[in-house]
Amino acid sequence: METNTTRASLSQDIIFASLYSFIVIFGIIGNCLVITVVRKTPSMHTTTNYLLMNLAVADVLTLLLCPGVYDFALTSVRLQGFSGDLICKLFVGNAIVPITINAGVLTVCTIAVERYFALVKPFQTALRMSKSSVRYVVVIVWIIAVLSCIPDIQANTFNTSVSSRYPCMRPWTLDEYAFQKPHIIFTCVCFGFTSSLVVLFCYTEIIRGLYITKTICSGSTITEAEKKEKKQLALLLVWLSIVFAFCSLPFAIFFTFLVFADSGTVQNNYELLYILHRISRFLLSSNSFFNPILYAWQSTNYRSGLLDICTCFKISDCISCFRKGRCVAFNAKSEPKRNENCEALEMRNLNESVHPRENHLAGMQVA
Repeated sequence: METNTTRASLSQDIIFASLYSFIVIFGIIGNCLVITVVRKTPSMHTTTNYLLMNLAVADVLTLLLCPGVYDFALTSVRLQGFSGDLICKLFVGNAIVPITINAGVLTVCTIAVERYFALVKPFQTALRMSKSSVRYVVVIVWIIAVLSCIPDIQANTFNTSVSSRYPCMRPWTLDEYAFQKPHIIFTCVCFGFTSSLVVLFCYTEIIRGLYITKTICSGSTITEAEKKEKKQLALLLVWLSIVFAFCSLPFAIFFTFLVFADSGTVQNNYELLYILHRISRFLLSSNSFFNPILYAWQSTNYRSGLLDICTCFKISDCISCFRKGRCVAFNAKSEPKRNENCEALEMRNLNESVHPRENHLAGMQVA
């Protein structure tokens, strides 16, 4: 019986290690591309894109420091002393990752609210964020994320118990949740349920404005292309709400159940709850993988920005340097010279900055 349990545990470790490896590798690549495209494309220096870049930074940190990546390798490892405490807080524990996850959740909510005011209440300009104020919003987001995770930082340390499966003491586990119930309830309510309601409300109101009240992009002169964009926008909003809820709510629901369940129920169903815990935590981490796909790569502007960076130079005979919206091609055997593609790109960026395109749907398409 013990051998079968060990084999089952090993199979789970292999499956989850493979899943985490996939979302970490491709999630980091996707989010880094989002950051690069926004930084290198002057026409994309907008409020929404700055928020998306902040979300991408939070997602990269979440994937890099995700404890799920290390679980399968540390089940029989014992940590101790200052080095053990540091490893638990920075890498294999839950001290830093909750900060990045909460920052990501707050950024997603901020994007939803910003889009709500831009599309549903466009004339209430006092409530809109500007390019100069978005930096303060980002700072506030990270301050709130850090303050909300102080109990996590304090509780994470190396585990001295020999019977424990994991070398670190973490609030968000079946072994330690009972000691952090107030903090768990606060986090689940604020960053799980409330955030999902905010996103759902904002995007539902936008869809209602598109199709029911028809206050968004409903003029008599609307073209077929705009109708197509309108349909794509509605579909995107539905997917945003579904994926965010699908990734975030299971973790909050799971720990809400644990908080209110008696200890006997937890002990009697420990193996099942252990699997559910791993699944819900994986879904929470996978949100950082889906974010760049949903928020950025659905946008034609992001795809064209990436294409500009990738094709600005001929790879066969030059090395590209793309800084501050300017391209300089360096030939391996000659002095720096201008590239025709770069000149065309700079002219297009200049035209877009002087004559920005006005479109009701451009905001949601992350122009």
